[in-house]
Amino acid sequence: MIKNLGTLLLAGMLSVLLVACNTTTYKHNYTFTGEGEVWSAAYVQKATEKFIDKKGERPDYETSQQSTFELKYKGEQTDLDKIKDFKYIFKGTSGEESKTLEDVNGVRSELKSERSGSGAYEQEDSIIKVVVEWDGKKEEFDLEVRK
Repeated sequence: MIKNLGTLLLAGMLSVLLVACNTTTYKHNYTFTGEGEVWSAAYVQKATEKFIDKKGERPDYETSQQSTFELKYKGEQTDLDKIKDFKYIFKGTSGEESKTLEDVNGVRSELKSERSGSGAYEQEDSIIKVVVEWDGKKEEFDLEVRK
């Protein structure tokens, strides 16, 4: 009898907790890809969006995201060794990032940048603009989620 009362009490407490605070989580994990004639890129995002509905209180909202941007050169590494001036920038709805030759410590055939935090993230229909400039040359292309 006491055992049944304890189980009933525990079930009641869990029900109160579930009713008092309801959390809904959405995942926004996307890979954006694109390329030009000389460069290609990918932006991989893993984002989480939580809505916390507290009964009798204002709802709470939390986001977190981790992303990786990877820029690849389609030619030979020996071509990159000659580059004296280099810069790339990528810009989406959640912000932008740029790097110069000094930031990347020399141009390699694959350049990777990672970031994480809370706040804005890219939606599935976002378009990320990429601009690469090197030794007086310039290439622009878009990254999109391929369906």
